Amino acid sequence: MEGGGMGVGRVITDWSEIPVELLMRVVSSLDDRTVVVASCVCCGWRDAICWGLTRISFSWCKNNMNNLVLSMAPKFRNLTGLVLRQDKPQLVDNVVETIANSCHDLEDLDLSKSFKLSDRSLYALAHGCQKLIKLNISGCSSFSDDALAYLSSYCRQLKVLNLCGCVRAASDKALKAIGYNCSQLQSLNLGWCEEVGDAGVTSLAYGCHDLRALDLCGCVLITDESVIALANNCLHLRSLDLYYCRNITDRAIYALAHIRVKNKNQMWDGVKTGDEDEDGLMSLNISQCTALTPPAVQALCDSFPALHTCPGRHSLIISGCLNLTSVRCACAFQAHQEVNTLAHHAY
Repeated sequence: MEGGGMGVGRVITDWSEIPVELLMRVVSSLDDRTVVVASCVCCGWRDAICWGLTRISFSWCKNNMNNLVLSMAPKFRNLTGLVLRQDKPQLVDNVVETIANSCHDLEDLDLSKSFKLSDRSLYALAHGCQKLIKLNISGCSSFSDDALAYLSSYCRQLKVLNLCGCVRAASDKALKAIGYNCSQLQSLNLGWCEEVGDAGVTSLAYGCHDLRALDLCGCVLITDESVIALANNCLHLRSLDLYYCRNITDRAIYALAHIRVKNKNQMWDGVKTGDEDEDGLMSLNISQCTALTPPAVQALCDSFPALHTCPGRHSLIISGCLNLTSVRCACAFQAHQEVNTLAHHAY
């Protein structure tokens, strides 16, 4: 193997002699499992990889993930992204504590399905990983709301948070803390967190004005008050999931329909900036919301042309609501107009 640049003609006889720049180009083309193996070739390789590696996933490790992460985390000190999603729960608290003590630049962490983790992990992350922007702890059913609230007071840069299935952690108490501490939050998944109520959601709405996506699927306690608070305060809301929220009525839907009016008023007042999206709601799931009536949902469709009921473009999901079958999106009216135009010309 011959070196390039200033070393033209020089033969590389040992793995450790490969220039760092060339090594990092090689590493960037490898899968995560091979990167771990490569880091054990020699000290030079290990140091170069540990210095240059910023993202890695250990989800491929089906057995002994704890030992592997314990040995690698102290070396990968420049990590900004780490995926530890598991099909079979393995991770234990002292592994997360090692990560928190070693990887202080972490911005994106996936711990989903880590059923064995306790509050110790969240307390460790709060102190060691305060740069977190994206955190996925979906399915981590052992975390408490006290620990989640504590985390939010230190990790204030969070923008994406997945709490789906965190039945103990996602309470109104925790959501009040998140609303107070995490003003930059843009995406929150609260799917099947059945203890979430209006007090928690309204606190989010008042504190997280930049919220773009909110999943309240299966949050059976929420009422119109939650949706109205979101409509009045989260004017950039693009995606909302209200599946099985059967206490939602037309009041909430009409409030959502008025988001566009509020946005237009702000635009004329000079509050909106040029780089903000003006499309409004682009995805809404109101399946099993059986109290809703066609006029309210049709008004919402008329306000937001990006909401589609037509085949292949289901961004407005109304399954389980037989009384809403008459609701039509903009595409249906456009098609009707085109048919009438063709018929007129033919006549």
